[in-house]
Parts: sequence; C-alpha cells; structure tokens
Amino acid sequence: MEIKDLTKKAILIGIYFILININPIGFGMIQFRIGEAMSVIPFCNRKYVGTFILAAGLANIFSPLGIIDIGVGISCAAITYAISKYVKNKHINAAIFSLISGLFVGLALYYTSGLNFFISFISISLSQLIITNVGVYIFSLKQLQEIIMD
Repeated sequence: MEIKDLTKKAILIGIYFILININPIGFGMIQFRIGEAMSVIPFCNRKYVGTFILAAGLANIFSPLGIIDIGVGISCAAITYAISKYVKNKHINAAIFSLISGLFVGLALYYTSGLNFFISFISISLSQLIITNVGVYIFSLKQLQEIIMD
C-alpha cells in the first residue's frame, strides 16, 4: 500500500471519528449522525471497505454501550459492504445500510437499555436513510469522485 493511500485512509477515519463523536445526538434511540454521510464512500470505491469497517468500530469507542456498540458498528458496516459488492445502486445500498443499522442498533438498545425496539428501529433507520442519501449525493459530485476514485 502506498503512503498516499494509507494517509488518505487515515484522514478519512479521523474525519469520520470526529464527526460521529462531536455530534450531541450521535448515540441512543434518536440519532442523527452527520458522519454517516461518509459511510457511502465504499459504495463508490471498494478499496475503502476495510477503512470504514475499522472507522465504524473506532467511532463507537465513546458510546455509552461501549464494546457492544463497537461490535454493532463493525457488524453493520461489514454486512452492508458485503452486500454492496453485489448491489451497484448507491441509493439501494444506502437503504440497506440504514435498515441494517436500525435493526442492529435497535436490538442493542432493546437488550441493553430496555428501549422500545420498534421506535429505535424506525428512528435510526430513517435518520440513517436521510444522511446516507445526502452522502450519496455529496460523494457523487465530480470533484469528490476524483478524490475518492484516485
């Protein structure tokens, strides 16, 4: 791996980590994680799959659920990116990611905190769907495509 690629991946992880953790509503039943817009980058370039699986785990280090949320983040990313290998439509991949995140996070909140699964699932899935579709739009812009495809 070239130093340029390694540097770019480290910067992406850092930006994602910061965006997730400075967000005042990034954890819990109602989430609006602006950083998740970046999670669509592997839909554009598969070389970033491992980067964002790692980022998903690292970003959840400060979660109130701790190790559980690290595992949930890694699982959501790994499953989504595995499916996205076969689905080429970025909006469908964003929807799949949103539903998987809603399911896994909703279950984690239900089993660890006793929060209503259905409300958590709907809330998280909808916010993820909005943010990831904004990400699809942003990372489809020509200037950003040149950066992430390089």
